[in-house]
Amino acid sequence: MPQEITIAAVGDILMSTSLIESSKRDSDMYDFSSIFRHVAPMLQQADLTIGNLEIPLAGREKRYTKKNHRTGFYMFNCPDELAQALKDTGFDVLTTANNHCMDRGIKGLNRTLVVLDQLGIAHTGTYRTKEDAQQFTIQEVEGIKVGILAYSKSTNKIPVPSHQTWCINLTDERKMLSDLKELKKHVDLAVVCVHFGVEYKHMPSLKQKRIVHSLLAAGADIILGSHPHVIQPAVYLENKQFVVYSMGNFISTTLNNNPYTRNGVIVQLRVTKDEDGRITIAEPEFTPTRVCKQVVTKGRRYQVVPIPQVGIARQAGKKGEELRSAAKHTLRMLRSEVE
Repeated sequence: MPQEITIAAVGDILMSTSLIESSKRDSDMYDFSSIFRHVAPMLQQADLTIGNLEIPLAGREKRYTKKNHRTGFYMFNCPDELAQALKDTGFDVLTTANNHCMDRGIKGLNRTLVVLDQLGIAHTGTYRTKEDAQQFTIQEVEGIKVGILAYSKSTNKIPVPSHQTWCINLTDERKMLSDLKELKKHVDLAVVCVHFGVEYKHMPSLKQKRIVHSLLAAGADIILGSHPHVIQPAVYLENKQFVVYSMGNFISTTLNNNPYTRNGVIVQLRVTKDEDGRITIAEPEFTPTRVCKQVVTKGRRYQVVPIPQVGIARQAGKKGEELRSAAKHTLRMLRSEVE
C-alpha cells in the first residue's frame, strides 16, 4: 500500500527581549508555552514539523539581546525553556544554520545543540564535532525516509573559528550540491532549508533564484527558505517539487518598523510513496499566522495565531481586521509570480 505523511514547516523563531520578558513567571523562570498554544494542535497533528531556530540557547543572562558595536548587528540569546515549549508545540526538527547561530560564539552554538539533544529534538546545520558534521539528519516517518539539510548565508560577520569551519553549513553551492547528491542515496525525500535572501524584501534576489534553480536541478524535493523576515513566493512543480523562498517569521516582534514581520505561514505538504518507491508531493496548503500582542496587567502577552481560510471573515473588531489583513497579504505574496 502507498505510504503517506504530512510535513509542516514554519519560518524564523526569533525571540527578542520583550518576548522573553513577557514569558517570565518569577525571578528566573520562564514559560513560553502560551505563545504557541493556538498553533500547537496543527503542528502536533503533522507527522514531521520543521522550524528555524534563529537564536542560541547559550545559558542565563541578565540581558538576552545585545548589540555588536563592531558589526552593527543585534545578537540574541534565549532561556532554555524555549526548547521545551517548541518540543511540546510539536517540533521534530529545528534547523540551526542561520546568521544568529554564532551570537554567543562557538560556546553558545555548542550549548544550543546540547539543549536540543537533551530534549530529543533533531537538528541540522550546525555541529559540535567534525564527525557530527559528516552525518546527515534523517527522519524515518511511516516508512518514508526524509533527509534534511540546512545552510546559512552568513554569521553576521562573527568569525567562525579557523580550526572549526565545519561547525556551520554556509551557502557554498559546491558543498550544497555535493551534500544533496550524497543525501539522496540514503533517503526517499530530500528537504533543503536555506537561510538566504535580503531582509524585508518580498521578492527573491538573483542569488536566491540561482541557488534554488541549482538545488532543484540536482534533485531537491522540497526547499524551505528563511531569513528575509517577510513572506516571499512559493512555487509548486506539480507532484514533484516545492519551493518557498521565505516563510517569514513564525515568532518575532515587529522588526525594522515593518508590520509584515509579524506575519508567517504554516506550510503543510502531503507526501506519498507508492509501491514502487516513487514520491509525489500534493499541492501545498498554507495557513497564514500572525503574532498578536495584548496589553495585560504586567505588560504585554504575545501569541502566534493561525488564520484559518474559513471563518476569519466572521471575526469582528480590530483583531479580526488585523488577522484578515495579515492573511490576505501573506497569501498574495505566496502566490506572486517570481520575476
